[in-house]
Parts: sequence; C-alpha cells; structure tokens
Amino acid sequence: MSKALLKIEREAARLPVKDREVLAERLMQSVTREPLTQIEEAWVKEAERRFSAWRRGARTGVQVARAFKQIRKDLGW
Repeated sequence: MSKALLKIEREAARLPVKDREVLAERLMQSVTREPLTQIEEAWVKEAERRFSAWRRGARTGVQVARAFKQIRKDLGW
C-alpha cells in the first residue's frame, strides 16, 4: 500500500460512522465491474431464493462436513 493510501485510510477511519458509510458506498460505486453473465445472474437468483427459504424456515441447512463428504463421494474422491 502506498504512503498516500495509508494516510487517507487513517484519516477516513477518524470520520463519523455515517460519513465512512457514504465514503465506502461511493468508492464501491467507482469500481467498474464487468456485467454478470446470464449464468452468474441465474446463480445469484438461486442463492437468494435458497437463502430466503432458509430464513423463513422453509429449508434447513446442511453441516459443511456432511456437504463436503457428499461432494467428495459424488466426484469419486
């Protein structure tokens, strides 16, 4: 990290929380990103749908160890 960036970071850390939130949002908006592909958009929607179902209690989660065990089995590892 450059000295200038470190100085800006220290100064920004002293701002009130609301000002830091605004600054963070503006910085994030300034970063240009490639648009999502149709497949990526579909996965985002699917993840949001699953998360929403889990929050409503309509679906239960799976322990990570169990999930990875099943993945290894499915892949023949």
